[in-house]
Amino acid sequence: MTAALPLSAGQEAMWFLHRLAPGSAAYNVVLGVRVHSLLDEEALRRAVAALARRHELLSSVYVEEDGQPVRRPAPGLPVPFEVREVPGSTDEELTELARKAGARPFALSDASPFRVVLLRRGSADAALVVAAHHIASDATSQWLMLRDLLDAYALGGAPLPAAVPYSQYVDQERALADSPARARAEQYWAGLGAGTTAATLTPDRPATSRAALRGATYVRTLSPALAARLPGAAARAGVTPFALLLGAFQAAVHRSTGLDDFLIGCPASSRITKGTADMVGYLVNSLALRARFAADTAIGETVDEAHLGLLAGLRRVRHPVPVPRFAMAVTLLVTDRLPVPGLVGAAEPATYGGLRLTLLDLPHMEGQFDFNVELRSSADELTVVLRYADELFDRETVERFAEVYTCMIETAVDEPTAAVSRIPLAAGDQLAELLAMGDGQYDDW
Repeated sequence: MTAALPLSAGQEAMWFLHRLAPGSAAYNVVLGVRVHSLLDEEALRRAVAALARRHELLSSVYVEEDGQPVRRPAPGLPVPFEVREVPGSTDEELTELARKAGARPFALSDASPFRVVLLRRGSADAALVVAAHHIASDATSQWLMLRDLLDAYALGGAPLPAAVPYSQYVDQERALADSPARARAEQYWAGLGAGTTAATLTPDRPATSRAALRGATYVRTLSPALAARLPGAAARAGVTPFALLLGAFQAAVHRSTGLDDFLIGCPASSRITKGTADMVGYLVNSLALRARFAADTAIGETVDEAHLGLLAGLRRVRHPVPVPRFAMAVTLLVTDRLPVPGLVGAAEPATYGGLRLTLLDLPHMEGQFDFNVELRSSADELTVVLRYADELFDRETVERFAEVYTCMIETAVDEPTAAVSRIPLAAGDQLAELLAMGDGQYDDW
């Protein structure tokens, strides 16, 4: 029998969450594309097998032995490739079928932690879904998996070069466990979290179970004009665009909750050592970011503190944060740097490996947090993807928060000296309408 291998700290957390709710799709990482070219089914099957051989986590099972979760390599697992013929499906039906294919739970102890599903509507019209459990993947990994799958397909399913094994990453993490740097990092994180709380919005209803782990997604694309002004505003402030967006998010949380001192999470890539750039696996640690507000705190000050908090956190990104689970998290996806270029935000199909492709934007990872905000940034577009626990929040609540967040971004870009507590949350015409209601001058209600 193949020797058991230890898990990383992040994988151990994923195992615990999987055991807590094995039927949940909250920790499925999913990427889908529409394929507008003829596909060779057998070549694609060989490509899936080549993908699994290249990355050891994808041909492993995850079990518990002597009370400890471990990974066992299992190269003889069946190739996790499915083909379904769906002629006559509408675009909406095809998207829903793709969503369901990605949302099916994984039996981590018995089968591969990933699957590839081809939904074929016609000879040159299909949806391709690549799904994996978070224990074996992350957002960057999912794009690497798609790239490697397409590369292998372009080679007729020929073997791919082996990637650096994930076990090397685990060994490095464990080597740091007793180091002075780890002790200093834990002291920093403990001090950062002392006397504060994990932020969340006031729920519309109480939770009905401990582990619902389900959710929904709301997407809001900011105006091109605002997206265009963002880099210049960040440069003038001496911060990164992400820090500006993060500070604006903290301001939106403050205005929406009344909390003056709170923590949010920021999942960050730990791909900082040799060989990890092309590694498929769980290579994420969450940074804790603290925000404090007084009555006169300017939004520019909040942005500056967010920037400093990010820098301090990134210096300790290899050391997991020993604080309770976050309720709100923010992450950034820079679409111009993705391993398969030209898919996100493109008006026309991209060509990769001889195939014409468009992104099939499938909701996934819903329910991991009360709120999980993914900021998708490109040279000319900024999209806010808000995943939320629909057991707790109505869509209208999430839409209102998105409005507040947009307002805070606009103010951080155009008026950084404005006090957060005094930023108007209604547009001029909306404010006049509300005031008219208060004066008894509004006749249409």
